[in-house]
Amino acid sequence: MGPGSAILADVVELPVSVGQRLLSLMDHYLGEESALNEQVLWRIEGQLDAGALRVALTKLVARHAALRTAFVGNGRRLRQVVHEPSPVALAEADVTGHADPDTAARERVSEEMRRTIDAATSPIRPLLIRIAPATHLFVLTMHHFVTDDWSNGLLSRDLRRLYAAELAGADDGLPAVGWQYAEWSEWQRERLSGAGLRELTEYWRHQLDGARIPELPERASAPGEGEQPWVSVELPIGPETTRALRDLARRERTTLFPVLLSVFSLLLHDETRQRDITVASLFANRGSPQVADSVGFFVTMLLLRTDLDRDSPARELVRATRKTVLAALRHQELPYQLLPPGTISSRTGRADDITFQLVGSLKAREDLSGAEIDDMEGMLERRRFAFEFVVAPHEDRLIALLLCDRQRFDADWAARFVAGYVAVADALAADPDRPAGDLLAPQRRTT
Repeated sequence: MGPGSAILADVVELPVSVGQRLLSLMDHYLGEESALNEQVLWRIEGQLDAGALRVALTKLVARHAALRTAFVGNGRRLRQVVHEPSPVALAEADVTGHADPDTAARERVSEEMRRTIDAATSPIRPLLIRIAPATHLFVLTMHHFVTDDWSNGLLSRDLRRLYAAELAGADDGLPAVGWQYAEWSEWQRERLSGAGLRELTEYWRHQLDGARIPELPERASAPGEGEQPWVSVELPIGPETTRALRDLARRERTTLFPVLLSVFSLLLHDETRQRDITVASLFANRGSPQVADSVGFFVTMLLLRTDLDRDSPARELVRATRKTVLAALRHQELPYQLLPPGTISSRTGRADDITFQLVGSLKAREDLSGAEIDDMEGMLERRRFAFEFVVAPHEDRLIALLLCDRQRFDADWAARFVAGYVAVADALAADPDRPAGDLLAPQRRTT
């Protein structure tokens, strides 16, 4: 039993988590509707049992209380209300009559992502799209209040197992959910109070003393006619480089994230001439084992600071970045937004102007039949930051993706930046013992 199990049973109004309140503020001040929508997609090839899918969906919502949580009030009065499990309605759409059903289905998915969700009523909007007699697309659009990328992966796993178990009349074999999200929220409130809050605040104030967000070259112009409001650039990092970077991570007893962040820091240094590099990144914030299989908005944003020495071997930069990331993980419960004002300097006043992410994949999670759907369009629809650099594995290689505000960043410059990232990644993979600055040699630069 978690700290709020008894409360959950009473189904009363509860305070929201820190992350949910921050999301609410972002929605209020930025007004980016799609920023607060999330989606999980499954393409179902072959015979579909719609009845079994509805039962599985109802069981999924019963399993994860976050999916049946409504939100009332606003600002500091925002509250979450967990409802009792009940049958879930599944809307249906048929695009088989369109000249190009697949395109029509994708347009419907994009429409669902853009359309706001009334979280005061329900945080989810499930839809089944019929593309052909034996091809369907299941779309679960959710308010960001109740899910994050980790949770989306859990939902994909759980619904596939629940559906398969319903078809076979067997046990689903799913692990028990430890804490429901409202229980974790209560634990978080205790952690972010008193001595716990003082400890976390002291660490981050010391870590970020004097830090400032790099100032990338910007332009001040509106998008041209017919241009999207954001720039997106995608380039692959080849299989050989990908293998070498993974090998480097193993030799340095770390994950791929610090290796790829080191490349990003080097490129930011090359663009800004700053040695002291600080960027934002999203962390899963699941340090408690009780929430490994819980669905909700756990993710938190932290600031990662690197003091870059051009003359030291690039391997040393990876080691220093590893230490930074490990320390951040130990203090991930406090998002940077709760730090005292003025903790970090930024041209715009926002510390998340430059973000770096390593995500699980740029492909949608496995669907009910084991196939996959390209999830790139979903990422574009939910852009949230002025400059977001994402790296994701895809088959035997990595994909580097930059999403940035066209009003602030030139498209040609953005393309050169991504090409530069790939070039520095190649150079690091080829010889991590070279001085870090040498990886930015003129023949490798794109400017």
